[in-house]
Amino acid sequence: MTAQAFEYTFFAEQRPCALVVSHERSGTHFLMNALASCYGYVAQPWINLDVPEANINYFDPSVISEYLRLLAGRPLANIVKSHHAADFFAGELARLTQRYVILSVCRHPVSVMVSYWRFLHGLPWFEGPKVADPLTLARSEPWGLMRRYHLGQYPTLLRRWAAHGEGWLAAAESQRGIAVVRYEDLDAHFEETMLDLAPFFGRTPQVLACPPRGVNVVPGGPEDPTGCGPPDIEALERLCRDEVGATMARLGY
Repeated sequence: MTAQAFEYTFFAEQRPCALVVSHERSGTHFLMNALASCYGYVAQPWINLDVPEANINYFDPSVISEYLRLLAGRPLANIVKSHHAADFFAGELARLTQRYVILSVCRHPVSVMVSYWRFLHGLPWFEGPKVADPLTLARSEPWGLMRRYHLGQYPTLLRRWAAHGEGWLAAAESQRGIAVVRYEDLDAHFEETMLDLAPFFGRTPQVLACPPRGVNVVPGGPEDPTGCGPPDIEALERLCRDEVGATMARLGY
């Protein structure tokens, strides 16, 4: 059986390409679908930067940059998706933002850890720790295939979440063409949040329609994968405040 050729879509006029980055389980596809609904980008099929078959040296930022710039040789409408930390693009963001709008979507760490815990249990491979509950996951050291998204190692998944958020927040503060979008703002204030992105794309939204929540998303795992009952959200919230409270405050949590 032969692989189906990827279907690229291009705008008729010159427009910036869109790169959506995030920590896993942060509402990546919610934002991608929103860009498709409001700004006319293509969220399905998207271009996944995590493609080993592309033979990319992910530890050389110039190689990643060149790959993305080649994709942007024409006004690409397909959204590029990545879970990589900002470190992977070190020294190249100024070049990339000549052709890309880069949007980093973040989410409250409690919600991320609960969703990630379920997601990991739903995978047949060793993506990361499959532990009893989200609280244990937040305290666990990253391991397995998830480590492809960060250059160094972190003592806990919470520290990994914080480093990802801090990296892209610093990038947005230092480089035009990069914005941090909170999942919670997209969820509660959809129209306002999408209008705030208009200066980045150089146009107002064609429509302001929130996309259906169950379409073109990466599904989570089972509700209670370990049979231990509902997660202890209050304990997880306290742990997050104790461990990564400074980052949460900088992101408005």
